[in-house]
Amino acid sequence: MSVTGEILPDDPGVVLEFEEVYDTDPDDLWEALTTPERLARWMATYQGEFRLGGHWQAMQRDGGVYCDGEVTSCERPVGFTTTWTVVGEQPTLVTVQLEPEGARTRLRLRHEHVTRLEYGPGWHSHLEGLTRHVADPAAERDRDEWVRRIAELEPSYAERFAALSRPAP
Repeated sequence: MSVTGEILPDDPGVVLEFEEVYDTDPDDLWEALTTPERLARWMATYQGEFRLGGHWQAMQRDGGVYCDGEVTSCERPVGFTTTWTVVGEQPTLVTVQLEPEGARTRLRLRHEHVTRLEYGPGWHSHLEGLTRHVADPAAERDRDEWVRRIAELEPSYAERFAALSRPAP
């Protein structure tokens, strides 16, 4: 899998930027990114609506809310921007852009104002899961694989995150 993840300085925190090309058209990738039934197969259980002004919630396995947001821009199947607020944290901003490339689609994801390391390997692993989902939409999410992959990715993200989070001398 060729997901690329960059970390850039931000105030506060950092910006995470990810890019990947998926073997599907923009409409199908849009559906995978915005419909609760499909999101549950590669990311998490979601409730709500991905439309301009729509509110959504991502649920924990115990049924509690993990994070929520409001869609602040939305153009199907080009992209959307949403607030992203994990319970107990300050709001952040996620922007997703889709661009056709022949029979495939390039996804660009930008997560701004990130202050926790976990988001880097988390998004990276989720987007790899999206690759598997696009290849087999009926397959259920493999949470153990996601957790294992985060553990593999974390050292690289930790090093880059720490370098950008340190105050200048």
